[in-house]
Amino acid sequence: MNLIDDLKYRGLINQAIDLDLLKERLNASPITFYCGFDPSADSLQLGNLLVIITAKRFSKYGHKPLILVGGMTGLIGDPSGRLNERALPEEALVFLRVEKFKNEMSKFFDFKSEAELVNNYDWFKDFKLIDFLRNVGKNFTVSYLLNKEFIKSRLENEEGISYTEFSYGLIQAYDFYHLHKEYNCEMQLAGSDQWGNITSGVSFIEQESGNKTFGLTLPILTDESGKKLSKSFNNTVFLNKEITSPFKFYQYFINLSDEIAYQWMKFFTFLNQEEIEEKIKEQKEKPETRLCQKYLAKYLTDFVHGIDATDRVMKISEILFNGNIQGLELDEFEEAFKEVTNYTISKNEVEGMLLLDLLVKTGISGSKRQAREDIENKAININGIIYCDVDEAVSDDKMMFDKYIVIRRGKKNYFLVEIV
Repeated sequence: MNLIDDLKYRGLINQAIDLDLLKERLNASPITFYCGFDPSADSLQLGNLLVIITAKRFSKYGHKPLILVGGMTGLIGDPSGRLNERALPEEALVFLRVEKFKNEMSKFFDFKSEAELVNNYDWFKDFKLIDFLRNVGKNFTVSYLLNKEFIKSRLENEEGISYTEFSYGLIQAYDFYHLHKEYNCEMQLAGSDQWGNITSGVSFIEQESGNKTFGLTLPILTDESGKKLSKSFNNTVFLNKEITSPFKFYQYFINLSDEIAYQWMKFFTFLNQEEIEEKIKEQKEKPETRLCQKYLAKYLTDFVHGIDATDRVMKISEILFNGNIQGLELDEFEEAFKEVTNYTISKNEVEGMLLLDLLVKTGISGSKRQAREDIENKAININGIIYCDVDEAVSDDKMMFDKYIVIRRGKKNYFLVEIV
């Protein structure tokens, strides 16, 4: 199957400039294309990962990706897909994030042979304003820019749009032109929110050089409610393990709905059509297996964090599923319960306290009556052991690593009490 047909099967083509001509060009010989990533956070996130994996698909067909980290555009702020103005970050913070992005990208691409890493700050830092206005701004009419969807939507908003963000599309258009001139870059690959910026770049290149270039956008990832996955909405996961732990990353995919898992098997994996359809068919026949969720979780945790991290989080997941948390090492324990609702109680206060009173004090049970019922109904699990005696006291032997008590209420609700 050729690349464009594979992308169509996977549902990865949202918009494209002259798709038939692009297909013909890709089949003729290898091309150079680029993907841009603005350092607007301390880490890449899941939406970026879709672009990265799609760039790898192109690479597997012999095409060369230019990975652009936006040291310049990160200082300006992309208005695409936003209802309000970004707060301008400090220059030092942007440059720090650029280095973090470079380090993360080096895990996914071999920059000696497979791809090349570029930073648009390098060609903008000495660009004089008068030259930019004469050589770039002169090619874009205000009416052309006002017709861009991302600008129109902002102008309909009471807050409007600053000239700084209004100029973003011109800056990105020049990025494409510069990469075309210096690297013979023929295509930009991005999320669909970048469509307006891509078409500006293609138009600018044609005006300046007469050359034909292309753009291709990917679908925007959404959650169960249809909302875009974004750090702004706090509904995505990051690729940096210090922000989203490998355990939380793995669990994110384990907990996907079936429909999203089926779609993301096509989006994120390198399985072929027959292999994907077989796994989906098998899961539809036996939904309880959650085969696609498990495959995605393992494959993507491997891809982002490495095999050792995946083995570790799978071990933690299995132990938690079986309730045998006594089998966890301290570092595994702390990673597993990092995101769990937690409470802190002094050692003096907890000494001699009844388990019933601990449940009430922490709010795990709403009242003594509820706590008593929970204990008697065997709904309370302490460090993997069920206690059903309402007169059971908290004691040292109920603490893990001499300071933690893990309380599970029901089948899935975990709480962590730290004794200090």
